[in-house]
Amino acid sequence: MLIIRNISAWLLLLVASAAATASAAPASLVVRLGFSGPLSGPQASVGKDALNGAQLAIDRLNQQGSSIDGKVLRFELLAKDDEADPGIGAIRAKELVDAGVRAVLGPFNSGVTLAAAPIYNEAGIVSLTVASNPKATLSPSNRQASQVFRIAASDTDMGSKMALYAARNLKLKAVAIIDDGSVYAQGLIEEFQKTGKQNGMQIVLREVVSDRRIDFRGVLGKIREARGDAIFFGGYAPQASAMLKQMQQMGMSIPLLGGDTLCSVTMMMQAGSGVGEGTYCVQGGVWLTRVSDGAVFAAAYQARYGAMPGIFAPTYYDGVLLLERAMKSANAIDPHVFAPVLARMRYKGVTATYEFDARHNMKDSTVTILRLQDGKLAPLSSF
Repeated sequence: MLIIRNISAWLLLLVASAAATASAAPASLVVRLGFSGPLSGPQASVGKDALNGAQLAIDRLNQQGSSIDGKVLRFELLAKDDEADPGIGAIRAKELVDAGVRAVLGPFNSGVTLAAAPIYNEAGIVSLTVASNPKATLSPSNRQASQVFRIAASDTDMGSKMALYAARNLKLKAVAIIDDGSVYAQGLIEEFQKTGKQNGMQIVLREVVSDRRIDFRGVLGKIREARGDAIFFGGYAPQASAMLKQMQQMGMSIPLLGGDTLCSVTMMMQAGSGVGEGTYCVQGGVWLTRVSDGAVFAAAYQARYGAMPGIFAPTYYDGVLLLERAMKSANAIDPHVFAPVLARMRYKGVTATYEFDARHNMKDSTVTILRLQDGKLAPLSSF
């Protein structure tokens, strides 16, 4: 009987101890965030880079600990592959809303963002996008505020500033344009053309191609006949790599210019050794090597994923931390409560300072012009 009584006492003590521990431990609050981007198909590499950046921030927040009203926040990331397709992106947006996410990192592409924005707006879910088309952050109606915040430079900044660099620094006079017909290309090209013409640049040819085309030899022949001294491509890296390879085969040594989607070392690897040395791209924000926190972020990313970050990883990393800061400031994880706080905030991230205007575009949209050189992206100018 003595043994039984001791065991019983021990069990009672164990239960009491567990109860005391449970009462002493702070309650937790799960904050589910969504991710929408291309995780398969030709743009998978940039989508996965962005996802990695977001996950790195999630891990950091969960390790450091963050709380609201005494409850520890536990962040989760629900990733969806929208395949860079507007129709699929709308489906993914509904899935994320139904899953109860508090905010979404993405979508990545302009076309997908335009398709998904009405769904997020209707549900009151905050969406942080890098989509550059100016229409992405426009309010759907006078009765409803947009929940979409752009955390990267818009076409207005990237297209116009690339044109300024091309005219003033590269001294280009006659530029041919290849347009992949996407929503992304439309805004970027319009701004490039407008600013280019204002700075003495002539557009000698504009050719629209399918966004799945891989044979550009016919178009390149037309550009040669038009005597273009450079090509501006409104499109994505997979097509640009094929174009670069064909330019080399045809003996065309003129520069290839493009937007942020061309800021990819992977593109050069796909094109082949020694191809694309005269490729210029423009990226929103300041390049990692030129900011104090850049090296720290790059080292953490490389330690986790075994590779250097691409151009969107730090932006999505910043986006997660920006959301956490807005929730803390609002003392709430409800997007209806923290979205107005987010709209008024100023937050210094890894490569940019995030502060929004009335249309939820960044007030300070610095861009960096880069050149693909020696298998690396070399920053040339930030302004």
